[in-house]
Amino acid sequence: MIDGYERRFVAFIDILGFKDLIYSIENKSDGGQDYDRVDAILGFMHRESIESNGHHDLLVHERTAEGLLEKELGDPRISYISDCVIISTEGNFDGFKAICNKITKLSVQGASVGIFIRGGITYGNVYHHGPMLFGTAYQRALEIESEAKNPRIVIDDLIFEVLSDDIGTFPFCESAIKKDTDGKSYLLNYPWMYISGYVTDWLGFLLKVKSAILYFLNIFDVRVNGFGYELKQLDRYYCWKEMYSWKLNFDGGNKHILDKYIWLKDEFNSTISTYAEFLSTASGEPRISQIEWNGQVWAPEKDLGRIR
Repeated sequence: MIDGYERRFVAFIDILGFKDLIYSIENKSDGGQDYDRVDAILGFMHRESIESNGHHDLLVHERTAEGLLEKELGDPRISYISDCVIISTEGNFDGFKAICNKITKLSVQGASVGIFIRGGITYGNVYHHGPMLFGTAYQRALEIESEAKNPRIVIDDLIFEVLSDDIGTFPFCESAIKKDTDGKSYLLNYPWMYISGYVTDWLGFLLKVKSAILYFLNIFDVRVNGFGYELKQLDRYYCWKEMYSWKLNFDGGNKHILDKYIWLKDEFNSTISTYAEFLSTASGEPRISQIEWNGQVWAPEKDLGRIR
C-alpha cells in the first residue's frame, strides 16, 4: 500500500440547516442566537480536532521511556471545514468504538443547542494526516451521508462484515445501534445516560433536545399559525428565549424539512418510551412527556418537565 494510506473507519458528517443559519446570521447586525449556536458547535469541533474536550473520552495509556502516555482509544483524527466534519479511526474494534463515541459526543453537544447532524460511517482505504485527506473510504462515507436523508448517522453494512466477530458486543447492540424502517443501521441519537457539556444529567439533556425539536416542528409545519399558549408555556421548562429569542415567526413552513424533524420526534418519543421506568418519579409519574400534534401545534402530550 502507498506510504501513508491506512485501512481505517471513516465518517463524513454534515450539519443540517447550516446554510440557513449562516443566512440568518449575516442578516442580523449582532448575529443573535443563531450566531451563538453556530459559534458553540464550531468552537466545540475546533477544540476537539486539536485535543479532546475531555467529556466522554475513551482514554488509554501507553508505557514509554518517559513514562505513561495518555491518548485516546482508536487514534481518532478530525478534519472539518464549514459545516462538514470528517473523522477517522483505527481499523479495528477499538477504532469502531472510538468513532461511534466521537460522533455521539458531537451529536449530543449539537442537539443541546438545536443543531442536528447527518452522516455515514464506512471502512476502507484513506490517507488522513493533518490537513491531507483523500481515499475511497472518504468518498464512500460522503455517498452514505447523501443517502441518509434523516438526521442520523448511517453505518455501512460493510462494517458488520469487517467486525463480524464482535457483533453483540457494545456498541453492536440495541442500546447503541438500531435498524431503521428502510433497513439502514444507524447510531442512536440519544443513547442512555449520554449527556452534553451543557447539562449535569440525562433528563436535563432530553429537555433541551425536546425544546429544539418542538421549535423546529412548529416552525416548519404549515398548519401552525401564531405563538400558541402551549408554546409560550414551554419556556418555563425549556428556555426558548435563551436559544431562539422571543422573536418567533410561525408563518412559514417546509414539508421537506418538517419530515426530518418528525423523524427526530419519533426517535425522541421512542427513547422516552424505552426508558420510561428510569424517567419517572418514585411514585411512578413521568418526569418528561412525549411530543404530539394536538390539532393546533406540536406540544408535549402532558405539561411535564423540570421548572428552571
